[in-house]
Amino acid sequence: MARELQQRLFGEDIYAGFAPTLRKDLQGWNSHHPALTREITARRPRIVIDVGVWKGASTIHMAKHMQALGLDGAVIAVDTFLGSPEHWNRDRPDRIFEDLGLKHGWPSLYWQFLSNVVAEGVSDLVLPVPQTSENAAVILQRLGLRAGMVHIDAAHEYEPVLRDARMYWDLLEPGGLLIGDDHPWPGVARAARDFAAEVGQPLRVEEPKWMIEKA
Repeated sequence: MARELQQRLFGEDIYAGFAPTLRKDLQGWNSHHPALTREITARRPRIVIDVGVWKGASTIHMAKHMQALGLDGAVIAVDTFLGSPEHWNRDRPDRIFEDLGLKHGWPSLYWQFLSNVVAEGVSDLVLPVPQTSENAAVILQRLGLRAGMVHIDAAHEYEPVLRDARMYWDLLEPGGLLIGDDHPWPGVARAARDFAAEVGQPLRVEEPKWMIEKA
């Protein structure tokens, strides 16, 4: 599945000839939340879309679970790989800015992501789409893709979270699950609550994840 999608999107195998250039680094947040694997086990989706992937910890975790279940599918990883506003704050005491791995002012996150995917043995399932969430949604719509599960973990502000929920809801198949992260952030919680009301579906919260199922 992922290789077929690579051909449709890139016209080539993006992993061909690639050797990891960075040591494995699966640092992330909430990447192994039990809801992710539980819902994949229950739903057995062929396509999962992960929006906002950082270094790929959640993407890889879901891909390895699909691999263990023997699912012929793909995890589509959407990210600019440029970091978020929080990561560009050099005053943060956790020094997260350094994780961008800047080289001549440009982050190394895409190469860290690819290196992690290859090191973890899931390149046959993982397809990165290095775009904004908005652009990626348009591209995936054009390909006619529908996902069984979408994981939203990009922004923390109300409007972009609500926008991502709306765009990727349209990419969900009936019965699919929209699952988001960072519910403790006020803007995220408000967007989740408002979107659930907008689509008329119940909102489930398992902190820090939130979930809405498409009827």
